[in-house]
Amino acid sequence: MPKLRESSPSTQPLRVLVVDDNPQDRRLVVRELRKSYPDSEIAEAIDQTQLDQHIARSDFDLVITDYHLQWSDGIRVLQAVKQRAPHCPVIMFTGTGSEEIAVAAMKQGLDDYVIKNVKHLVRLRGAVQAALEHAETRVHVVQLDARLESLLSQLQVGVFTCALDGRFLELNAAMVDLLRSAAPDDPQQATLTSLFMCPKRVRQFLAIVTSSTARQETEFSLANPAGPARYYRVTARLVRTPGKEPRIDGLVEDVTRRKQSEAAAKQAAVAAAQIEMLSPREHDVLHEVVAGYANKVIARRLNISEKTVEKHRSSLMKKLRVRSVAELVRLVMLAESPVR
Repeated sequence: MPKLRESSPSTQPLRVLVVDDNPQDRRLVVRELRKSYPDSEIAEAIDQTQLDQHIARSDFDLVITDYHLQWSDGIRVLQAVKQRAPHCPVIMFTGTGSEEIAVAAMKQGLDDYVIKNVKHLVRLRGAVQAALEHAETRVHVVQLDARLESLLSQLQVGVFTCALDGRFLELNAAMVDLLRSAAPDDPQQATLTSLFMCPKRVRQFLAIVTSSTARQETEFSLANPAGPARYYRVTARLVRTPGKEPRIDGLVEDVTRRKQSEAAAKQAAVAAAQIEMLSPREHDVLHEVVAGYANKVIARRLNISEKTVEKHRSSLMKKLRVRSVAELVRLVMLAESPVR
């Protein structure tokens, strides 16, 4: 479905569709528009056929419609425009409407409602300017949301909205992918509680989130018995909106690589500490053993007896809790790892 062209009075002529079957009222609207937008392109629709043609071509940036039309009414015009172009601003300029009609129209996306009389003519121009500014803001918000969604998907950050019990209400693409990997049989039935390996901890986390409006954060391991454990950071907060059920908005970020790096760093630190406990001579023997020299060669290189080499070698292997040269080499490599 084609979208309406985004318009700005400062860069291109404003295109306005006036829907009214009264020629005098149409001239009134055109005259007022020309005062603020002298270069505007104004089209008129005086019946259903002309309205349908303009909507099909999407050749307008703003719609000004009467409410009472001989062949329709302003609510139906509003619905037809919004169905084709949800972000297109629509203003109702009428003398036959009511407050109830105005409220009903506003609920369906009407931008403003102006009464047809001399006192309110100046307000029509202000309503047009405000409606265009609001429409531009709405378009920018949609574009920002789309860019953010794309960025989060590229970063594989799951975004979700769930009920207070963990039932998912809205999910982004990355979150759907996560659910499919965790619950391939029926991802639609997964909840935040069933997604991770410890449902009790998740329920405790949800209880903390629902008891405060502050952002809460924790980490869980993924319930995926078919593959290696993966770890996720969950950030969530309680959202209360007047007239709606409270909900939880959150993010799920894969932190497995970070956890693995932390574990490797911890192992390297432990290995380095073990090696530091060796005596100076044991350090010398360790260096020679790791270099691949036999005891006889080590004895000659360190100017000590072969039995002394064997004694130091046995001692350092006990201290380091290794049973083979291969394990010894791996331990030294771990201690010298750059992740420390």
